[in-house]
Amino acid sequence: MHGTSIRTPGQAGLAMRALRIFKERTRSFPRHGKIRARLFAAAGVSVAAVFISTAAVLGPNQRPKDPTRPPGHASFPIHHIVIIDKENHSFDNLFGRFPGADGTAHAHLSTGRHVELVRTPDHTLLDVGHAGAAAFLAVDSGRMDKFDLLPGAHQDGKDIANSQYQQADIPNYWKYAEHFTLDDHFFSTIMGPSFPNHLVTVAGTSGNTIDNPSGQILHAWGCDAGSQSHVRAIRADGSSYFIRPCFDFKTLPDLFQKYHVSWKYYAPAYLKSGYVWSSLDAIKHIRYSSLWKHNVPSDTSFVHDVKDGHLPSVSWLVTDARHSDHPPASICLGEGWTVGAVNSIMRSRYWKDTAVFLTWDDFGGFYDHVAPPRRDVIGLGPRVPTIVISPYARRHGVDHSVLDFNSFLRFIEEDFHLPSLTSADKHAASMTSSFDFKQRPLRPLDLTPARCPKSAYATSTSLSGQVERPHTYKGLNSIVLRIKGGTIVSVLFGPSYVMEDRTGTRRFPFSFVSPGDEVSTRATPDPQKALVYTAFTLRDLSLVPWNNKRVVITTVAPDGSYFGAMTGSQSVIVNVSRHTRIVTATGSHGSASDLIVNEVVSLNGLLNSRSMTVLGTTSLRVMTHGPKGNRKVIALKISVRHSSLRGGERQSLSLRGPAAARLEVQILYPDGRYASHSLSLDAEGKASYSFTVRTLSKRLRSKRVLVQILWFGTRTPSVSEAHFDVRQ
Repeated sequence: MHGTSIRTPGQAGLAMRALRIFKERTRSFPRHGKIRARLFAAAGVSVAAVFISTAAVLGPNQRPKDPTRPPGHASFPIHHIVIIDKENHSFDNLFGRFPGADGTAHAHLSTGRHVELVRTPDHTLLDVGHAGAAAFLAVDSGRMDKFDLLPGAHQDGKDIANSQYQQADIPNYWKYAEHFTLDDHFFSTIMGPSFPNHLVTVAGTSGNTIDNPSGQILHAWGCDAGSQSHVRAIRADGSSYFIRPCFDFKTLPDLFQKYHVSWKYYAPAYLKSGYVWSSLDAIKHIRYSSLWKHNVPSDTSFVHDVKDGHLPSVSWLVTDARHSDHPPASICLGEGWTVGAVNSIMRSRYWKDTAVFLTWDDFGGFYDHVAPPRRDVIGLGPRVPTIVISPYARRHGVDHSVLDFNSFLRFIEEDFHLPSLTSADKHAASMTSSFDFKQRPLRPLDLTPARCPKSAYATSTSLSGQVERPHTYKGLNSIVLRIKGGTIVSVLFGPSYVMEDRTGTRRFPFSFVSPGDEVSTRATPDPQKALVYTAFTLRDLSLVPWNNKRVVITTVAPDGSYFGAMTGSQSVIVNVSRHTRIVTATGSHGSASDLIVNEVVSLNGLLNSRSMTVLGTTSLRVMTHGPKGNRKVIALKISVRHSSLRGGERQSLSLRGPAAARLEVQILYPDGRYASHSLSLDAEGKASYSFTVRTLSKRLRSKRVLVQILWFGTRTPSVSEAHFDVRQ
């Protein structure tokens, strides 16, 4: 029975029905034969034409609107409609292998290759990019071959964008599709992510928006968003502009209020989900009215309202990120939540006259092979799965009708005799093609949620990689991180974050994190934006404790804020702050002025093993008395050719020292950057060295560069230094 195609009746049949209905309507007219015959002749053909024109949106055995029924009264045997809006999966990703459906198990890649779709894991590592630009890229003017190029497409060595679930992965979604009606040509209305498509389900329009709101790190959605929040919109000519994600256009709830149709929008409490807590939050006249308090309850209230007999005529139901099916969340947990909601209806008195539209709001970056029809510059978007669950849903049916989110509105308006909101829902195909109101009502399908793996309950994802860039904006810290496979993600840190060294024994401020550091963290995906995470801890694997480490000072910055040093044959830069406790060789309290070239000091701090820089130096203890102590210092000499030159010009050094000595040349710039080079003196103890001078920032107070040479021919390194200035 799978794959039963749903067809519309012929025009002749509709015409006969139309004339028959007209005849019934005119029975109450005067019984004068001429008058009735004239009315029948004048109106019969036009009435038939009207009914023929509805053939595209009315399925077989479906009833058109009854003009004798007042608005607010159901014309179909459907008195309750529930729209369950899940997140981010394409049709092929969930039902590409479903018997009788227009699906596929293969994908076309940007390289021209044709590959089998790999199996999607229950808990993906990342979200796949699915913003408006990503959707246009993937669809590629109908070629459907660029999904492998989307951000986050490749995860842990797998092409997750070109993957799909199998029946065993989503057993209950599969059972709903088998038992009721699966719509295999249902398209997201907007070529974009959640925000615009959720708006369509309540208003028939996205306000021309095509993306999720941005401009704020957290909670950028809706009228409650801060002044920095904005969302991209597209004009009819294809040009884009940005507007605030707060609108005042008419919605279905406005019609419900006017025509006395009960309704509720069940959604997570504000700021609880971090995602689409309610698309009505973006409708100003609802958000700031009493409707928000009375008609927009928590999603947890839905099951209670059903059990208590308070289910409204029309409901929207969205849930938190963990149960929404939004990658990387577990689809097993999401399916279990859905089963619980549907079971509550099936076990109640409402089942006999309810229609559940189970849908997914956008393609989520996952492959789909069917090119979406072009309606306008921003739609339609890629296919999304939709299942009609109702006693009157076509049993074992696969509806091939072209539908979108406006089809929900069209069905609701037909059922409750309401006017259209926009031309989009007015001309959309109705969901009636997925129903048969003359069939024997289907019995409830009470299901048991699948047992999920332990990994499904993880609320965070393990991320590790190399820091591309640390960033601080308005007191909030974040890093751009290149993880395994090369994908770039952003990690935002909450106000009570903890930064730890490699061993986890020492904490440090965010400012210690630098580009190139290897880090790891457990982070929670932010469903507002793909490849964005929130974390409260970070372990910097490049930072290691340095406790009581002895080094030899080779150079000291003029202001004492740092000094160069040697440990064995390695050079390090040691940062000194006002919090660093300095103790002299005699045990007295010291200062930066007590740090002298050739002194041996013992220090405690954090070493960045990548840049060989000591950060957060807590203490310094001078172990010797400097050059005048009991150490033999070998004479070295260095001179610079130019005392002053510009960045980019060449500087030359003349070096003198012991014959054939192996020297280390170090160049230290006032901005903390340095360069080093090893060379050997000739038999006469001479050598020359040249290099290109780096350009310095105009904001630096000091433009003096320190150049020094070191020789390790004795137990104590010998040092000589010179200076030159960099002109702007």
